[in-house]
Amino acid sequence: MGQLTRFLAVFMFFPLLAACEDEQASGPNADEITTAVIERFREDPYAKVGHVENVTKTNSISEGDDEVIVMVRYELVFDRSIADFADDVSERGKAAGNMDDVGNTVSDAIDLVKTKMLTMKEGEFKPGDRRTVENEIRLLKSEKGWIYRGER
Repeated sequence: MGQLTRFLAVFMFFPLLAACEDEQASGPNADEITTAVIERFREDPYAKVGHVENVTKTNSISEGDDEVIVMVRYELVFDRSIADFADDVSERGKAAGNMDDVGNTVSDAIDLVKTKMLTMKEGEFKPGDRRTVENEIRLLKSEKGWIYRGER
């Protein structure tokens, strides 16, 4: 009788394990996290001079069934210098023919100032340099998967 009880106990334990695996699998996948990091990076002043590579999830915190905070690490790879970015902004400013062009140039000029301020804080860079960045992002579950909805 003892063996039958143990067998039934183990047999009843398997659905619990499967439920735990389903719970972990229901979170955002690696592609959704990478997409969210890239969306978040578009708001960063460094987006005008670099791009993101090697996104890794380091941890996550579930905020319910439809929201998760994901801790990520990625590399910021610089594609061009601040001087190149400044030259582009200057040329676009000179060529601005309508108010939309002027507005876009002003927006780029603001990003240029922000980037320069970050450089003063974090150090100079040149094209090809890499920096490791750690961040937290918030993802919400939608009908089409997990989507980026801001930093924590």
